[in-house]
Amino acid sequence: MIQLINTIEINLFKYSDEDFEFPEFTDYPNHEEWFVKMMEVASQLNINVNTIQKGSFLVDIETIDDETLQVLVNHKLEEIDADDSEEDLFVLSFDGGVVFKNNNEFLIEPNCCSDLSNIQEWQAIFENQTSEWKDIWIGHPWILYKRENGIISFSDYTEECTIIPENITIKFEISEALLTKELEKIKQHQINFNNRILNILEKKNINNAEKISKLISGIK
Repeated sequence: MIQLINTIEINLFKYSDEDFEFPEFTDYPNHEEWFVKMMEVASQLNINVNTIQKGSFLVDIETIDDETLQVLVNHKLEEIDADDSEEDLFVLSFDGGVVFKNNNEFLIEPNCCSDLSNIQEWQAIFENQTSEWKDIWIGHPWILYKRENGIISFSDYTEECTIIPENITIKFEISEALLTKELEKIKQHQINFNNRILNILEKKNINNAEKISKLISGIK
């Protein structure tokens, strides 16, 4: 059964003090061993995260506890400058995005330059009235999809700017009904996440708390 997970990418280097020394990737030819060492150091930080799988820094937003979220939000607030324009504030959203998981297999994960606001890309699938292949932004590399006869088909990752249908291999398919159900689920998770962030901001008496919480949580 395919399920969707709304995730943020937690870069541990952002939340470390100068006293913490993270293991160098080059010192551990085995990626899994390096990741274990990274998690050992991370356990000394003021954040408590359980990534969706070993070797990943993506974390299900539903699993982030209040103390950790407080730390994450505080760091976001440090990125805000009094002179920031509206355009500058739009980059506040947490990096991350939608993950597709089928049992223990991760079919799609957000890539570089994706953030929580990209849930809009997934919702836009249902606005497409054609059965042609279209791209969907999940960072780069991205993926392609097509909608036909109640089924949504997805390609593997690509960075090809020109869509050539005969060159596309279908990686997996999902019914429109199931995708709609899963999207509604993670949309509610994102609303809950926004409300938790808003609560933190209001307790800190932050100006424009509602607007900032929506920007951070990727809600448009």
